[in-house]
Amino acid sequence: MRLGCEGTVNVIKSIGFIGEKGSNLEKARINCILHGTPPQQDDIHSFAQIQNKDGGFPFGMVKGNLSTINESTVALWWMEELDLLSSPIAKQAFAFLLAIQQADGSWEEDPQLANYDLPPWIQLGDLKTRLYLTAYATYWLSMGGYRSSPAYRKAIHFLLRHQDQSGKIYGFWHTTWIAMGVFLLAGKRYENVANLGIQALAERPLEEWDDSQIAWALDCLSRGGLSKTHPFITTCLKELYRRQKPDGSWASEDGEAFAMGATIQVIKVFKRYGLLSNS
Repeated sequence: MRLGCEGTVNVIKSIGFIGEKGSNLEKARINCILHGTPPQQDDIHSFAQIQNKDGGFPFGMVKGNLSTINESTVALWWMEELDLLSSPIAKQAFAFLLAIQQADGSWEEDPQLANYDLPPWIQLGDLKTRLYLTAYATYWLSMGGYRSSPAYRKAIHFLLRHQDQSGKIYGFWHTTWIAMGVFLLAGKRYENVANLGIQALAERPLEEWDDSQIAWALDCLSRGGLSKTHPFITTCLKELYRRQKPDGSWASEDGEAFAMGATIQVIKVFKRYGLLSNS
């Protein structure tokens, strides 16, 4: 893949990395992203098998655990890569999100999850967590065709109340790039606040970003229609090119065990921007 005058990304090595070390689901995700290959019934069944009756996905993706907003958004992320966002499984997940939205437009995890060993970014009663969950739930409602629903507008207004003058949403940087994707998807009315947030992202030095974070930000912003000629997008694409490892992978902020997901997301972004013509 040629990226300006910077060189080439070895997509063949990336595919080999995923083929050698990836799960069946991860292989199905990359095959659908690159070639539009529909998932096998076993891949679809893997979602249906663990989905709870309330439509949510269980903590840790372990059948029988309580449904969580976090895992439900992860499941929708994977289903989007498998072209399953219109499936009955996805529709049940969207219904779960809509059913548990708070009166102020936000999302917060079930207090009963205190019985589990929660990751550091999911802390019950923490505004940073609440904003992150709200941004990502709203993002998937955008992708699922719910932009005209009152729930969607309430969520956007909740996020806007926590955007500071620099454009950043309070809390994790992840919340800002997800929310800016939401604002871009929401239309011209929110274009100015989206641009302000993108400027805040652009001012954060790239050496402070993990590979997976750059890819995640580009994933959200590209879905919002941000062109590959946008200065922030161009800079990030070149940085991802530079960071590819010799085995074809990219690093994850969550450690080596999650490099597969980071690599899939990087390849997805390059594909979306039309930069994988030889794959």
